[in-house]
Amino acid sequence: MQILNGGLEQVPGYSFSAIECGIRKKDRLDFCAIVADTLCNAAGMFTTNKIFAAPVRLCRERVGSPVRAIIVNATNANACTGLEGYSDALNLTEAMAKALGAEKKSVLMASTGVIGHRLPVDKMLSAIPALARSLSHENGSLIPKAIMTTDTFPKSAAASFSTPLGEFKIAGTAKGSGMIAPNMATLLSFIITDCPVNKKSLDTIFKRCINNSFNSITIDGDMSTNDTALILSPASRLYIKKEDLADFEEALEYVLGELCRMLVMDAEGATKFVTVNVAGAKTDADARTAARAVAQSLLVKTAFFGKDPNWGRIACAAGYSGALVKEENLSIYIEDVALLQKGRPLEFDKKFMDSILSKREFSVFVDIGLGSSRAQFLTSDISYDYVKINAEYTT
Repeated sequence: MQILNGGLEQVPGYSFSAIECGIRKKDRLDFCAIVADTLCNAAGMFTTNKIFAAPVRLCRERVGSPVRAIIVNATNANACTGLEGYSDALNLTEAMAKALGAEKKSVLMASTGVIGHRLPVDKMLSAIPALARSLSHENGSLIPKAIMTTDTFPKSAAASFSTPLGEFKIAGTAKGSGMIAPNMATLLSFIITDCPVNKKSLDTIFKRCINNSFNSITIDGDMSTNDTALILSPASRLYIKKEDLADFEEALEYVLGELCRMLVMDAEGATKFVTVNVAGAKTDADARTAARAVAQSLLVKTAFFGKDPNWGRIACAAGYSGALVKEENLSIYIEDVALLQKGRPLEFDKKFMDSILSKREFSVFVDIGLGSSRAQFLTSDISYDYVKINAEYTT
């Protein structure tokens, strides 16, 4: 595998467009399209929230069939908009399909933004011809900008890999800096590749990689109505062989991992990027459960913000997580500094610990001491600015 600069524009076989539609705000890119040259196999992972947006419903219905394009809008989630919102999504995807000369069910849609408002569908339908006309391969670099909401920077990653069928590329983009929590982490993410992967393998690999990436990050423990991650791979009569899928999966894991890192680094109001590692758990499920509890605890996250080495909050979160935890086996470290060892508190250099917690990035290690399973979560702190951003989101 080779790491590439840039993003979606690195992958041949696709074209892109992004325009200013004025969906909710003026003078910003807010309506975009990803279009494949040919029909693609698609796989998707979506919010597990029982209140889900109209475009999520549409994608769930269509992702099992060949896909030609994805249209995306920012600033309006088209969630809690009833049958009218679903009808709007149908009309917009049908209009885009017509502009492309494609089957109407081959167009997917994703939305992000404020909940509870219908899309300005007439304005968006009028913009579809311009969206189609402006398609170009070079416009791939615009997609990460067009899908942003409270993000402070666009997010993309790309890689190439080799198989007996030749060299292929894979790239992705994502948005999200708040309402981030599994399952799956709140975001929109779009991955494309020119590598032909059969539908069954694409579904299996994508789900596995999502569980190890977007389902292993948390910013605020909140889940959206719109979470959508999609991957497109060209439909073909000749797919890469089973023994070569590992190369594809490695590249996909890299792209998703980089996007995850950017999402957490851009967490709303965050001043810290923290890796929570849990080891010594009895089962894999216990390891994930404990890691998530520590990473998601508001008390732990506020301690990170205050540079407070309050390991008691970490122990408490592990203890209530639901994982099998015994006090006499539990050890906790921040970076390489032991704070609790097999249930016994240890003295530590407070000035040195302050220097660690003052860094932008550091790690927490929890050893449950009951087995060999491990897990990792990425998280951030919670700051005053997080409250300010979310207190005024709709106003």
